[in-house]
Parts: sequence; structure tokens; C-alpha cells
Amino acid sequence: MGVTWNAVLFLLGVLCLSATAKPKKFEQRQGGSVVIIPPNCDRILERETGCITSPNWPRKSVDFTECQVKVRVPTGKRILMTFNNFTLEGTNACDDGNNYVEIRDIQTNRHDRYCGTFHPFVWLSDSNEVTVIMDALSSKVFNRFNATYFTVDKPPNYECNRVFIEDTGMYANRGRHSNTYSEGNKCEIVILAKPDKRVTLAFTDLNIQNCEWSLKIKDLLTGRTESICREHSKIAWTSESNAIVVHFHNDERNIVDFKYEVNERDANRSCSHLLLAFPPSGIELHTPNFPQPYPSNLDCIYILHTRLDHVITLNVSEFVMQPPRKTERGEMCLNDFCQIRDLATNRFSHLCGSYHNFSWTSDSNEILMTFKTDHLLDYTGVKLIAKSVPRIPPPDCMTITRRDDSSFILTSLNYPSDYPSDTSCTITLRESPDRYVVFNFEEFELESSEGCVTDFIQFKSGTSGLFSDRICGSKLPFSVTSDSNEVSLEFKTNDKNQQIGFKAVFTIIQRPIRTPENTECSRYLTEKSERIQLPVNPDWPPIEGSDCLIVIHADPDEKIRLKFVSFAVSDLDSDKDYVEIYDIVDGESRKGRYTGHLSQFSWTSSGNELAIFIRDENEISSVSFIVDYETIPRPEKGCQLLLTEPSGSISWPFSKQRDNSHCNVVIRSSPHEHILLTFHTLTMERGVCSEHSITIQDVTTKRQDKFCSTLWEFSWLSESNEISMDFRINTKSVAKVQATYRFIPRPKVSVFNQFLTSGKGTISSLEHNRDDIIGKDCTIYVQIAPENSVLVTFTDFLIGEKQDRNRQTITCTDEQFLEIKDLTTGRTNVYCGEFDLFTWTSDQNLVAITFRINTFPTYNVFRAAYLSLSRVEGCDHRIIQQTGIIKSPNFPLPYSTNAECRYIVHSEPGNLVSLNFTDFDVQPCEEDHVEVKDLGTGRMDSFCGLQLLFSWTSDANEVSVTIRSGRKTTGATGFKAQFRHIQRPLVRDCYIRLYEVTDIEIPDFTVKDAKHVECFFYIYTNPSNRITLTVDEFDEVFNCSDSGIQVSDLATQRTDTYCEISHSFSWTADTNELIIRVFASKDKIPRMLAHWQLLTRSDRIRVLLEEESGEISVDGTNTYQLVIRTLPNYRLVLNYFHTIEEKHDCVDDGITITDSTTRRSYIDCEFFNGLMSWISDSNEVIVDILRDEHATKVEYTSVLKAPPSECNKVLLSGSNNELETTNYPANYRNDDECDMIIQVKSNSRIQVVFTTFWLEQTTAMGCLHDFLNVTDTSTVFQYDHSERICSRHEPFSWTSEGNSLLLRLHTDYSIAHTGYLASYTFLERPVYTTYCNKTHLGPNGVIQSPNIAQGLPLYENNQLCFYFIKGKVGENIVIDFIFFNVELQTPCERDYVKVEDVGTGKTSIICGQHQNLIWESESNEVNITFVTDSTHAFNGFNATYKMHALDRVSYCDVTLVDESGTFHSPSFPAKYPNNLDCEYTIIVDPHHIIQVTFQKFELEESPHCTNDYVELSSRPTGEGTSQRYCGKHNVIKWNSTTNNAVVRLYTDHIVTKTGFLATYKTHLIEAPQVNCSRTLGGPVGMFSTPDYPSNYDNNLDCVYTISLNPNEQKVLRIEFLDFELEPSLLNLCSDFVQLTYTSHDLKLCGQLEQYIFITANHVVIHFHSDGSNTYRGFKAMYTSIAPPPNTPTIVSATLPPHCDLEARRLTESYGIIHSPNFPLYYPNNALCRTVIETKKNTHIVITIRFMDIENYKLCEWDSVQIFDDVTGRSSEPLCGSLDAPFIWKSDSNQVTLLFKSDEILARTGYYGTYAAFENVEILPVTKPQRVTTPRRVTTPRRVTTPRRVTTPRLVTTPRLVTTPWRITLNRPPPATLQTTKRPSSIFGFGNKQSCWGYFC
Repeated sequence: MGVTWNAVLFLLGVLCLSATAKPKKFEQRQGGSVVIIPPNCDRILERETGCITSPNWPRKSVDFTECQVKVRVPTGKRILMTFNNFTLEGTNACDDGNNYVEIRDIQTNRHDRYCGTFHPFVWLSDSNEVTVIMDALSSKVFNRFNATYFTVDKPPNYECNRVFIEDTGMYANRGRHSNTYSEGNKCEIVILAKPDKRVTLAFTDLNIQNCEWSLKIKDLLTGRTESICREHSKIAWTSESNAIVVHFHNDERNIVDFKYEVNERDANRSCSHLLLAFPPSGIELHTPNFPQPYPSNLDCIYILHTRLDHVITLNVSEFVMQPPRKTERGEMCLNDFCQIRDLATNRFSHLCGSYHNFSWTSDSNEILMTFKTDHLLDYTGVKLIAKSVPRIPPPDCMTITRRDDSSFILTSLNYPSDYPSDTSCTITLRESPDRYVVFNFEEFELESSEGCVTDFIQFKSGTSGLFSDRICGSKLPFSVTSDSNEVSLEFKTNDKNQQIGFKAVFTIIQRPIRTPENTECSRYLTEKSERIQLPVNPDWPPIEGSDCLIVIHADPDEKIRLKFVSFAVSDLDSDKDYVEIYDIVDGESRKGRYTGHLSQFSWTSSGNELAIFIRDENEISSVSFIVDYETIPRPEKGCQLLLTEPSGSISWPFSKQRDNSHCNVVIRSSPHEHILLTFHTLTMERGVCSEHSITIQDVTTKRQDKFCSTLWEFSWLSESNEISMDFRINTKSVAKVQATYRFIPRPKVSVFNQFLTSGKGTISSLEHNRDDIIGKDCTIYVQIAPENSVLVTFTDFLIGEKQDRNRQTITCTDEQFLEIKDLTTGRTNVYCGEFDLFTWTSDQNLVAITFRINTFPTYNVFRAAYLSLSRVEGCDHRIIQQTGIIKSPNFPLPYSTNAECRYIVHSEPGNLVSLNFTDFDVQPCEEDHVEVKDLGTGRMDSFCGLQLLFSWTSDANEVSVTIRSGRKTTGATGFKAQFRHIQRPLVRDCYIRLYEVTDIEIPDFTVKDAKHVECFFYIYTNPSNRITLTVDEFDEVFNCSDSGIQVSDLATQRTDTYCEISHSFSWTADTNELIIRVFASKDKIPRMLAHWQLLTRSDRIRVLLEEESGEISVDGTNTYQLVIRTLPNYRLVLNYFHTIEEKHDCVDDGITITDSTTRRSYIDCEFFNGLMSWISDSNEVIVDILRDEHATKVEYTSVLKAPPSECNKVLLSGSNNELETTNYPANYRNDDECDMIIQVKSNSRIQVVFTTFWLEQTTAMGCLHDFLNVTDTSTVFQYDHSERICSRHEPFSWTSEGNSLLLRLHTDYSIAHTGYLASYTFLERPVYTTYCNKTHLGPNGVIQSPNIAQGLPLYENNQLCFYFIKGKVGENIVIDFIFFNVELQTPCERDYVKVEDVGTGKTSIICGQHQNLIWESESNEVNITFVTDSTHAFNGFNATYKMHALDRVSYCDVTLVDESGTFHSPSFPAKYPNNLDCEYTIIVDPHHIIQVTFQKFELEESPHCTNDYVELSSRPTGEGTSQRYCGKHNVIKWNSTTNNAVVRLYTDHIVTKTGFLATYKTHLIEAPQVNCSRTLGGPVGMFSTPDYPSNYDNNLDCVYTISLNPNEQKVLRIEFLDFELEPSLLNLCSDFVQLTYTSHDLKLCGQLEQYIFITANHVVIHFHSDGSNTYRGFKAMYTSIAPPPNTPTIVSATLPPHCDLEARRLTESYGIIHSPNFPLYYPNNALCRTVIETKKNTHIVITIRFMDIENYKLCEWDSVQIFDDVTGRSSEPLCGSLDAPFIWKSDSNQVTLLFKSDEILARTGYYGTYAAFENVEILPVTKPQRVTTPRRVTTPRRVTTPRRVTTPRLVTTPRLVTTPWRITLNRPPPATLQTTKRPSSIFGFGNKQSCWGYFC
């Protein structure tokens, strides 16, 4: 219908537009005046539909006087006009002087005159004729309108018809408002309002019984129609336009009673609306610009219409308008306001100001909202949601009774009798927006069901529209608070199980005031838990001037717990600013009001609802807090108690609640207090925690503990102001709880305050800034389980002033202190000062630690850890005396079984507790033991069994000793121990505890301005061991009165003090614990590097020998352990003699000798029948002698050691058999001393063969400058078998009688030569008899066959005799066989005499008969072997021997002084003689140099020119370089660097050549200047930087050119023996050495160690120094060698390893290996594999010469490791640095080096060389063959050993023998041999006359 109506209107408008004629003006005069009438203006319209427009429509009308249109339709019709457009300019007064339109019904004369502008409107005539007149007399020309009309039937003339044109009216078809009642008539009521109005109908009563004749309401403009039937009340209907019509059938049953009014139509289209439909979610409405301020001068109208059976609810979320004004009649909304009115009931609210969230629900289906503003202040306005909700019928199952002005009583129907069944009703309470409703249910009993599906009540919020949970069953008193001003309550029952129902008092309460400046702060919370924060977030405005109410609602069976996280309210005026908390069930009787800045606190309600009220009246907001809440169950049957008094007692079960199995006690203090609970009794029958328990919970922190029965008195402290105690018991059991409580002050808020409850934890003041703790009492509480005490361990402590050596204690002040307090017993200690470790143990389970500093110190700090310490029942002792004795229970009687007893020894901070167990018998170990524990560090040891004397010293100030026994009874007596307190070193002293075998090194430790410093090391092991301390390095000090090292055994108190230490040494303790004290009288303590090892204590008889020499004899009835110790700088020489009768098992008989420092040991159980010798590496030796019923004699003496040097060696049977001086064949080092020990088994002796030997010449007083001292130590206590050797010698040998040799090389600071090259072998030691197997040492003597020595005519068969003749070095031996008769056979194979020169290998085998047979050796030692077979005996031999000195030829020395000349080798051009040592000295004028030219040159060829050679040098010694030549050369030219040149010719004892012919001449040098460039030649030579070893000068450029003869097919091998230049910066070298050869350039700088490489036959070395730093420079040696086979001529010195797992193999016989990027830093995350594979039947020697690799533990991070690919043997992983080169020899010809690095911290890496050597087959010893030779045997003189073993020079192993896991990182400091306490032994430098060899 509506669509059709609108369509008709639209078609009519179109027709009006098309029918408009073009305008034609004309004039018509009437009575002298002119009336302007436009064309088609005056007309008559008689069609039933048509249109009426202003002239010229739709254009503006022209000026005209009057226009009249008549509309006439058939009789019985009415005319309905619709003005679609209407605009007449002019005033609003529609009089004759203005423009207007007048519409008049011709028959009834009803007319209306309109002007101005209108929305579309309608006009309905009463008859069939209408006149429309338009006057346009004003000057305004914008005048137009457009109207359409159509006819409608005229209703019958019934009395019930009405036409209303007034603004208000009423209509009723019967009753007091009845106009006329006509039965059966169809009535029509028309209401016509002005065009700017709309019509509202309000039905007070409406009942249309027959829906076929329903009442219809129609809007005459829009056609909107509403059909209504049935009974209705309080309904309304508002039109969209100005006219409506109502039709209904006037039946006697129908009732139509309404009022109407007209309201303004939308004057402002932007904010006025008629809303006719609602989506399910509602419609959001708000003021313009919301949330920005609304505009001024607004007049907005909203009409909301919904279904007739619905009402409208407005949920207002924001309402902020201009506040009301105060008038005489009170506050009134005079400016801006919002009015809400129900159009049916006329109920309205006139609102302004600010409101919290509220709702407004209509009585009917229509609401009128008016919003008006003035031109003054603007506010944010209003925001709401409008919803259509069904109407609720009046309740019929509940009753309401007024109690007073603001409260009512609500009960279920029939209360207190049962409520009716199967009923449902709802009550709705609607209060003004500034009110809310509280329901307090005093009694509640409904049928219970799961989910409350049967009988229940349910609340619904009018504001949010949300439903509460259903409530049913039986409930304790509870409350329900509405969240706004409207709430509804539904009560529903089923047809079963009716109960008494409920009784509730609901109260209407004023809501808090809200100011317009603030956002909404009141809240209604129903979640189980949530956080509340004010302000809500930092961006929200504060709440100043507002009152906030926060209501928290929980289920009826729950209560609410608040936990304030933060709280800050200004306490300047507590009446204006505060927060109140109260329980809604209890009302405000227990209200708490809070102000100020409060720590976290809690508040727990009694009922299910509580309120938080916030008042903030300050201009500047001062209220802010964060609070969390949660709901918790209420106790069963209401058994609960609230305690708020400051102290009290609790006894449970409660007297009135004995039948309750569950009760709850809440103790609440103020937020400024803690609650301290102390349980004196806590016992429960059959204490099962599931049935009997007390649960205590801190309400704020939720910390809770559950307790059953306990034997201990204990305490429990809350962290906040409220605790909850849950008591649970089986009512049939017995329980008893006695406790007291008290409130104690709560520390002020501090970031430092903590509450710790775990079994262990840490505490530190360093976790906070000093600003946070200065001037505050910072408190930490530690609470643990009742059965424990609290152990607090302070690991770092400095508060206030520090102690010093003159003031060990200080007095604490109130300004700076730390207080520890047992809160149960009150025991308190206060500490200040400086400590690094101490402990404090509480009496019970609760401790408070308070820390305070009031000043701003530079350093006030402590760190601590705490843990739980279990209490021991019945035997728990605390001991605080300084000294005393601890005994096990009943000692010395047996202790009890199944027992435990503990002793805690307590000392003050800064002390240690030392226990000496003098008696100890605790067994069996399976059950019984004693546990000793350091309470500070937690170090714990358990002991049992029968123990020797031992000690145990704590790390801190408290020790626990606990004995535990099992069920077995053994009669063990327990223990007795003495204890004493030992003052610890001050914190600033060095103090280290060691419990595991490890290195010991004094840390980087400096005490400024100190007169005396100390460093302490405490070393402990278990009682079954003793400790051996080895000091590897120690800075030498010379004032033993106040500097040195002190070592003490803690149990026996034995103490030794040492200084002037230059060698590593050892010290073995008597028991299991020792102290090392390193002290000095300066601020820097001496550096020390040490390690320690364990020795097992046994039942052997232990003898300690500390004299400098002595002897001891022991029988064989016991086992012995001898500890022989001398001073640190000495070594021990031991000789022992042990006789046995026959071969035996080594298990039963034997001697083990161990060096305590190097751990080198020797086990001898197959004793040689004679003296055995052993030389230690250090000052202490341990000798273990097994019990075998044979006597043993041990003699020992001390020998001063050579200074530390890398040339010191210990050579054993498995060692490399080569000996050579350092730098050989170059000159040895000056000012050096080396000790070399050769040690073999007791059944062997040692033979050393020197192939070359050249030391400084002897003097008239003997070898005083450079010499080698060789000592046979096996004869040291019988006779002197030693020799001091110097000068130059031909090959010779030196053979010991026993199994050990000590060689010492000494050089002074001046002249140096090439030194020596030797090899040593081990020979079987012959068993000496009276007539056979003898050694001859004298200058002459007799050698006889055994039979002649015994006076027998014939020798025996099957004899083997050895004769050893030994002369001095430089002598040979002449043997005269006066008589010789031995069985003859050719060759000599049966009986014979074999004579062998040990040094040269010259050998003769003699048999037959001879007279005066002379045999002369070439060296100083001869072996004679006499062999007979089993047949034929002869007379033997008789011989004498005599020593002769060997002199070298020196007649060839020549001095040349002419400017030129010629010289040659002796006998030239014939061959030169052997054994020459000639010097040709050429001296010319100053400022001249000498050029020597060799025109002819041929000498014996030898590697490195070691046999025959010419050596060229300049004098004085050291100027320039020396060069050595041998072999054959065409021409050699050489230039000296000074005016003094020396040409030295040296020949050995074999092989001669033609020699040389040379000329020389001089060259003038213009002026002395630095000219360091050289041209070098020859097969071998040396060169160095100027002034080496002193620092070179600045701005040098030195060029060294080395060339070889290209025809010789040789290459240069260059070795930098020393290299130290300025280090590189940013990989750039300032000072450098650059090597240029072929197409290669290599630049070096920094430090290198023996850097070797092979190049071509020509190289240029350029040395450059800049103008800044200078260093030592370099020293280098070059030699010519044959090119390595199958390799290129050039081997790059920077050949990188391959960093992958498929690396190619290196096959050269010699090469260089190094880490990637060397000498720059190696990369991170590298895995580099270098594979070396040389020729078959060779092995590889790898020498790591330099190493700088990151060092950690067992080289876990970065390392290099060497593997033999065939045998699988490998080296240890290497890292750190080296004191000396590391040498590793492979088993096969294939080796892999694996280098790895991790992701951080790179270093320089490693550098080394490798060389391949042929394997030497060791042949078995066979019986020599006889030869028939004349008196001189013509076999070659060099038979056995070559003069020079051609293996590369290998630097020996480091002087310190280290365990695989230990790498010394620092180079040992230089040291001198000075001592003030020398041993008076035959090895010393003392005044005793009995000495031998060099050691005199």
C-alpha cells in the first residue's frame, strides 16, 4: 500500500512538470489598477487527479499580483493535496503584504494560509471543491511550489468520524472520552497538523477484538500504515508527515482511546531523525562530532519507534554535557540538556551534566529524545545504543514491600512457605541514572540442580543487557549489585520440589559523582579474576574531582580477594583523597580507608561482593593504583574468622566450630605491617596431610605452605598485610594447634626488599643502583621449611671501612651496617668491614637481613647465597669457642647404633676452622661414616674406617661435623678432633683453595702502597693421600727475611721457608693438607707457577731425609718409603746397593725411585751385582723399598743444578741418541750452562762418542772458560770418575762404569766455537770379577789374561773377558803385548783378542803367537775382548798400556802486514797434512778493507763443512759475518769489513786434498759510515742486523745478497736463528725483512722462532728500519744443500695448510708447516688438514718451533694435533705457547696434522718444519770374526759411527717435564745461580776438600 501510494505521487509530479506551459505575460486593467496574471494562472481543474504549480514552474515565478486555481471533483469525493516542494521567500508572517499560498475548502470554508519553506506536506479537504490562491506581492522573486492532488472517497457521515486540526486532542469511542458511539459504523479520524509538524498518537486503551476489522493508522503523505488488533495499552504511533488518518470498525467490543499531540518535524536534518526499525544489535546514536565537543546552538530531535509489543532501551555509555546551574529551586538544566520522554506515558528525564553508564527503558514502544545546546561551553556529548526489547508482563510470583524511603523487601511468593510450582515472572527496577540497586539475600533456599535448570533466579542488567548466572540451591547470605540504574530479576520454578524461596532487601543507592572532565572510572566486574588500574592507561585523563565506584561481584558461594600491586594516594588531606574498601554483605561496618604510598597489600571480603570507592577532590589528581582480584570459595557452613588486632593467639579446633572439618581464618593488618605467626604446637593424630592440615597463604603474593604435624617450633611471616589460614581435619581425629601472631613493621618500599622461600637462593646488593638503596633500610626475608635452619653464605662483603693489617676489626655505625636476625628467637648480629666469604646459620627457619648505608660510598656491596640446613633431632650442637675438642658420643667407648649427631663449629667472619683428627675409628663403612661439611662453600667429605692423623680446614667460618651409624655393632670408638680458629688472610691478599690436582699460579695481584703482601694456597686431599707440591717457576728473591715461599703441613705443623729459587722444586707433605704462603716486602708479589700431585699413604715405614747428604741402610723385614729432600736449586744423586742370591719375582723385591717434580721414575727389581746410580731432575726423590728379607743401602748427596735453560736434557734409553751444542754447527751460545743427564737401566753403562769437539782453548790453569764436565755418578762415593774437557779434539769417546752420566757444559761471555757433536749408546754392564771384566783408568797399567793373573800356565776354555782402558780426552793409548800366545786360526774365529778404538772404530782381531806386539789407538778409550772356545787352551797374553797426549799441528800460523800478497795451504800444491789448525792473519792500515781471492781451492767435501774447511772472518770478533768454504771451487772472492782479516784452515785426522792458493789486496774506504749491505757466498755463512744482539739503529736499509754457483745444482737453506723486529700494525710492517728470489717476494716482521725455508740458488735479503722503534733484530744462517728430490726448487715459506678433508699430500723430504694466514691471525671456525707422505722406509720428525694458539683446559677450543696415519698413534692436542720447540717423531712415513679453531678469539697460530729420515736397521750382536793381521790392523779407521749424524738439528724437549694436560704459557725468567745456603757435599761449591771433577 505504501509503495502504491508513493508511486501515485511520483507520477502526478511528472505530469505536473510536463503540463506546464511556457509563460506569456499579459495585462488586464480593472478599475484603474493593473493586475499581473501569468498565463495558465487562473484556472479550474475538474479531473480527479492533477497538479497545481506556481507560474513558470519549475523556474522562479515572475512578478504577479495573484493567481487562483479551483479544483472541483465529483460529489462524494474529497481532495487530498500533496505539496512536494514549497518555498516562498519573505517573512514568516502570511499576511496580505507578503507572499503566501492559501488553501480553502469552498463548502466548509476551512482554510489555511502558508508561507516560508516546508518539507513535503499534505492537505485534505472536507468537500469536493477547493480553491488555491497564491499572492506574490513582495519584491522577492524566488517563489514556487509544486503540488499534486487526487480524490479520495468521502466517508459516510457517521458520528464517530472526526477531523482534528488542533495541536493536541483526544479521542475515545466510549467512556468518559467518548465523542459518539455508533455500533457497527466504520469510523474515520483525520488529524491535520501544520506543515512543519508531525502527529503522535498515544493510546491509553485499545482493544480491537476482531482482527479482520483491525484498526488502521495511515500517514497521508508517505502512506505508512499500521494495522492493530487485540488489546493494547501504552502504545504510541508517530507520523512522518503532518497528517494521518485512523480507521476502525466501531464494534461494541472495540475500545479506542487515545490522545494525540503534534511535534516539530525535523528542523535540522543533520541531527533529527525518526527511527522506525531496529536491528538486533541495536542502533548507535550520539551527538554531532562525538567524541569531539558538540557544536553550539543545536536543536536535535530523535523519535524512536518499535513494535507495539516491545519497548525501547537506551544504553548510555557516555554522557558529558554542560553541568546544571544552581538556582533558588536547586540545580536545573538551563543551558545544554538532553530530554528523554516516553510518548505514550509521558514519563521523561531531563538530563545534563555528567553521568556514569546508565540505561533508560521506555514504558511504551516510542521515545522522543531532544538534545539542545546553547552558544556557550561545549562538551563531548552523549553516546548510546538503542535496542528494541519485548515487553515484560507484571510479576505474579514475587512480592515487594517497602521497608523505608530507599529500601524494599523482595520475597518469593508465599515466603516463608513454599513458593508455587511451575511459574515464571520478572520484576524490573528502573531508577534514575544516578542510582543503582543492591540486593542483599538474607535467606535463599531453592531446589538445587546441575546448571540450575529447574528452579532459579537470574538477573539482567538494563545497561549492558547481560544475564547473570542462574542461582539455585541453598546459599549463605549473599548480595547482588546492579551495574547501573536498571535491573530485572527473573524467578522461575518447575512443578517439583518447591522450597521456601528467598528473602532479599534491595536498596536504592546514590551513584558516585562524575565530573565532565573525566572519563568513566566506575566499573562493575563479574569475571573470576581481572586487573583494575587507575588511571586506566597513561593516555587517559586523571580522575581528579570524581568519585569512582568499582563493584566486584562473585558467585554466592565465593568471596573476593584484592591484591594491590601498587597504590599511591596523596595523603595531604585524607578527607579529600582516599580509597575505601568495604564488604557489601556486611555493609560499611568494616570499611577500610587508605591513603599514601603503600606497598603491595590485600583485602579479602566476607561475602560475595565488595566495593572500592575512590574519592579524589584535588585539582591535581593524586589517586593511582593497580589491583588484581580473584574469586575464591567461601568456607563450608560459614566457619570463618577475621582477626585485625595487632597481636593475639589461635587455638584450634575453635570452641564453637568443633563439628566443622574446614574453617578459615583471615588475619589482616594495615598495609604497613607484616604478620608474624609462630607455631608452638602443631600435632595431629595419624598425621596424614590429605585429612589433617593447615594451609597458610599470603593473600597478596599467593605464597602458601601446607603443614601437618611437626616436632619443631617454627615461624611463618607474611609478605604483605593479609594471610589466610585453612584448617582441615577429620572430625573423628584429634588435632591440637597453638600459635601466636603479631604485627611487625613492614619495611618501606624499596627495590631491594625481597622475600625468599625456596630451599636455596642468592642475594646481592649489586642488582640495584646505589641510588635505590642509599638511606633506606633494605630488608630481605628468608623463610624455609619448619624442620630446617637457614644458612646464609656471604661470598663478597664490603660495607663501610676496610680492615687493614694493623686493624683487623672495625666498629659498625648506624650509618653503614648489615644486620642478620632470627625472627623467632631474636638472635641478632651486625656486620661491617670487608670479607670475601663467611656464613651465618639461624636457630630456626626464619631470618631477616637488613642492609643500610646513609652515605654515598665508592663501593658498598654484598653478595650472598642461602640454603636450607636440616635440623638433627636430639643431638644438634652449636660450638662458638675459639679452640676445643669434639668427640663422638661416648668416646672413647663405642658409639651407639642407628644414631646421628651433629656439631656445628661457628667462628666470626674472617676466620677459618681447622680440624685435626687425632683419633678416628668409624666402621663398617657400609653404614657408618663421619661427614665434614664447610657450610660456606658446601665442600663436604665423608670419612670412615681406621684413619691415620689427618686434618680438615674449612673454606669459611662455619663447619658441620656429623656422625651417622647404622644397625651393626662393631665396637668402633668414633673420633676425637681438635679444632681451632685460624684468621684468614685479608680480602685484598691472594687466597686460593685447591682440592683437585691442577696448576697453581699466582693471579695478577697487586696491592698499591703496601709494605707487605702475601698469597696463600690451601691444598687438601683425602686422608689416604699425602700431597707433593711442585713449584715450576718462581721469581728469584734474595732477601729471605721478608720475601720467599713458605710451605706448611697443617696436621704436623712442619714448615719450611725458601728463597733464592731459580729451579723447579718439590715438597711432599706428611699428611693430607698443606698451606703455601708466598710473601714479599713490596707491593708486587713474586710470580709463581706450580702444580701438585697425590701420593697414596700406606703402612710402609716412612723416613724423611732432609740433610744435604747422607746414607741409610734398611733391613728387608719391612717396606719403607724414603722421602729425600734438599734445597730447591739442587738435584740429588743416589747410589744404592742391594744384593740378591738369585733371580726373583719383581712383585716381592724391588726399588722404585721417583722424582717428585718431573715424576720420572725408575723401577729396579733385577739388581745388577754392584752399585746402581740415579740422578734426579729436582730436589726431592721418593724411594719405595719392598720387603724381601735383603738389606739395602742408599747413599745420596746434593748437586747444584745448572741455571734453567732449554739445553738442559734428561736422556733415557728410549731417547734420541744424538748430543750437540746449541746452534751446532754454528757457534754455541756464550754465557750458558747446560746439564745433560743420561740414565739407563742398572745393568747397562753409557758410551758417548764425540765425532767433533771444539771449545775455547785451555789455559795454564786448565779449562777455565768454556768446558764440558763429564761425571760418572755411579762411582761418586768410591772414587772420582769425571773429566773436564775443553779446547779442540779429534774424535774421542767417554764411557761410564755405571748406569748414569751427568754432563755439564759451561761457556763464558767471550769466545765461542762450533761446540761438539756426539752420539751415545748403551752397553751391557759386565759383571766384574777378580781377574776378568776390569776397567783401567790410570795413566799406565798391566792387562793380563786370567790365567797369567792367577799364575796358571793355560787359560780356560769358554771364557769371555772384557778389559776397558780409559784415558783422558786428548790422549791415545799404546798397548804393548809383551807376550801373546792364543790359538791360531785363519781367520781368528776360535780363540782371539779383539782390540777396538771406541772413538774412531779402529779394530783389530788378534790370535796366534806374537812378541812385543804394539797396538796404538787414535783416541782415548779402548775395549779389549778376550774370547776362547771349548777346545784347546794356550798360554794367553801379558800386556802393558800407556797414555800419550795428542797434539795438533800449529806451525802454519802466519801474519801478513803488506798491502797485498800471496799465501797458500801447507805443502801446496801437494796435499795438506791432517790435524791442521792454521790461522793466516792479515792486518793493513786503518780505513782499509781486505779483498781475498782464492785462485785455487780444493778441500775435503763434507755436509756443512764440518771436516776440513777454510773460515773467513773479520776482527774484532763479531764484526760482519763469517763464511766457511770446503769442497772444490774455481774462484772465491771475499771482502773483510775491517782492516783485520783472519783466514783459518782446519783439517781433521783423515782425507787430505791439495788445499788452496790465495792472494789479497786492500781497498781504501773514504769515511766511516753505516754500511750494512753484504754480498755473501760459499756453502755456509751467517749474517745479522747491525749491532746484534743489541738493538739495530733507525733508518737502515741493508741488502744481503747470497749467490751459489749455478753449475753446482744446489739451493740455499736459510734459517733465522733469532728474529725480533717491530710488530706489524694493521697488517703493515714498519721494520721488515724482505726476501726476493726468482719470482717470489716474502716480507717478515714481528717475532719468529727459528723460521726456516728453502729457496733458489740466489736470494736478496733486504732489511729496512724506519725512524721509530728499534728491536733486537735477527741472526740468520745459510747453507747450500742439494734440492729435495721430486720437488720444485722453491719451497715456499708460506705454504698454507689445506682447510678441507681432502687435502693434497706433501711429499718433499723437508718442508715447512704452519697454520692458515701465519704469521697473521688464523681464521675462526677452521678445520685444516695437512697430510705429509714421504718415501717408504722413512719416518718423519716434526718440529713445532712457534705456537700461539688459544689456550683452554684440555685444548678444547683451538688446537693442533699430529697423527701417525699407519699406527694410529697421536700427540696430545697442543695449544697455548711453547717454552722450547716441540718435537714429535712418527712411526711411519705418513703423518696428518689437524688444526681446528672455534668461532671466537683467533691467535697467530703455529709454525714448524718437518724432515724425513731413513729407518736404520738394528742388527743383532754377533761374535766378532778373527783376522790375521800384522801389528797394525789396516781396517778403515772409521768403521762404526759416522763423524756426523746427518739428521737435522732438533731442539730438545722443554726443560720442564710436564703432564699432557699442562702447557706452561710464560717463558721462564732469566735466573742466576746465587745461594746463601749451600750443601756441604762433594758436589757443592763449598769449602770441603773432598770433591771431584768440575763440581770442585
